[in-house]
Amino acid sequence: MTKRVAIAGAGIAGLAAAAALKSFGFEVDVYEQSKEPREIGAGIYLKENSFAVLDSLGLTEGLSKRGVRIQAARIVDEDQRVVVNRDVSQERLVVTLRSDLHNSLRDRALELGVRLHTDRKVVGAASEGTLYFSDGTQEDADLVIGADGLHSRVRDSLDLARYKIGLGDGATRVLVPRFDNEGLFSTEHWSGQLRVGIAPCSDEYTYMFIIGPERERRATRVPLDTAYWSRHFPHLAEYFEAVTPELSVHHRHHFVHCDTWVKGNVAIIGDAAHAQPPNLGQGAGVAIAAAWELAECMASAPDTPTALEDWETSSRPRINMVQRLTTAYDILNYKWPRSMAPLRSKLFSAVSKSPSLGSRWEFYWRGGTVAPRQLGNTAPEQ
Repeated sequence: MTKRVAIAGAGIAGLAAAAALKSFGFEVDVYEQSKEPREIGAGIYLKENSFAVLDSLGLTEGLSKRGVRIQAARIVDEDQRVVVNRDVSQERLVVTLRSDLHNSLRDRALELGVRLHTDRKVVGAASEGTLYFSDGTQEDADLVIGADGLHSRVRDSLDLARYKIGLGDGATRVLVPRFDNEGLFSTEHWSGQLRVGIAPCSDEYTYMFIIGPERERRATRVPLDTAYWSRHFPHLAEYFEAVTPELSVHHRHHFVHCDTWVKGNVAIIGDAAHAQPPNLGQGAGVAIAAAWELAECMASAPDTPTALEDWETSSRPRINMVQRLTTAYDILNYKWPRSMAPLRSKLFSAVSKSPSLGSRWEFYWRGGTVAPRQLGNTAPEQ
């Protein structure tokens, strides 16, 4: 008899899990509280750990064509010095529209035969394998997955979280029309405790993430405070002026740590299990990779609890390290004194050039994935 899977949440993590499990022959139902599932955000980074899964789902070619293949990842400090300049032309790093990734995963899941139920609000779960809904109904399954985000009702109903912390900064994410003179670069600009990242993400749009301390009201204001940001980053003024106010979305950065990701026949995945600040561009990436690994464990283990134990043992150490590194980077930047900015530049430059530290950082920057195949592209001119 085919095992049944019930998933709470039709975001990126939930849909990736649905498509992966259906690919391995499971019957999959996804329950989403909204009437029309959609992804809120702007752009998203796809790296080698994501592509390992997207390859298997047949989505790599389309997402790569519609997105932008990045050739170099850079950090530029307050004095316009390039602190970090990583040639990534020999690996797969694509920036694309977040909505495109979400829609691609949804469409592929539906093509495979996943059943998507909208306007179904999950309010809790039981470890035996049951989802409870706000209308008083319930659904039983051999495997229940909580992919219901930062404020997961599945996680909280099973008392899995040790703590959920709001960090001291947050990001405003926007899309602006792409400028003619843009290179194929992902660049993070620094100005004291403020950061602005810029990367082209389609033929038409450039993705910007604009990060500042939550205590600074003008830094977190939506619509974007153009004058404030232009004063701190005058060389980026044309980008701020191009922001469409109603398309700005601001979210505080969070960190979620759980005692375990599994209980009985229930697992949590994505932000429900390991919400993290987006500095390594791996929030979605590690969730996509973990979703496929979960499907593999379910297909090979004799029962659900064994599969979930194997999955957490395999996936968690890697994801924990990604989460710790991206959080440390976050805290370091929003607490770093502006008077010591030159020291920060020297520190990050030294780390990036260190054979041991640099390679270790890059490994987890890819989500805990080894150096990818050589693709034969020439290095970008700087």
